[in-house]
Amino acid sequence: MTAESYLSKQLQKFSIVDISLVKLVYFVFGLFIFSLYPRVSLIDWWFYFILFLVCAIPLEVHLFSQKGSLIEKAQAYLKTNNPSNQVLLFLSTFFFAFMLGTLMPFLVAGPWWLYLIIMVAAAIMPLRKSWFW
Repeated sequence: MTAESYLSKQLQKFSIVDISLVKLVYFVFGLFIFSLYPRVSLIDWWFYFILFLVCAIPLEVHLFSQKGSLIEKAQAYLKTNNPSNQVLLFLSTFFFAFMLGTLMPFLVAGPWWLYLIIMVAAAIMPLRKSWFW
């Protein structure tokens, strides 16, 4: 068994709620990094938007290439989830958080420990199914 097939099996254990919580953790992690390094706010929002699109378009193509309703597509997407899609999901959500942090500075005005608490609270449920995300 290769590492990629093992990780794919672990990622395919997630439900729609789990993957939503994982996305929330990725998003809050992006805001956390943005709040710790104020120099990244000097870059215009459109740069992060372009990076977000580059990472999100393959995921959207993969999602909408599935047959059925939106819920059925999401369930089929989760059954075919693999490490490369998870990396793209992380990067797209991370850059989306950077873009929103640039456009709405109040999102990154909280203390660092607040972001950490939100990440830990959102990560508890997905970590019960798999540590590999």
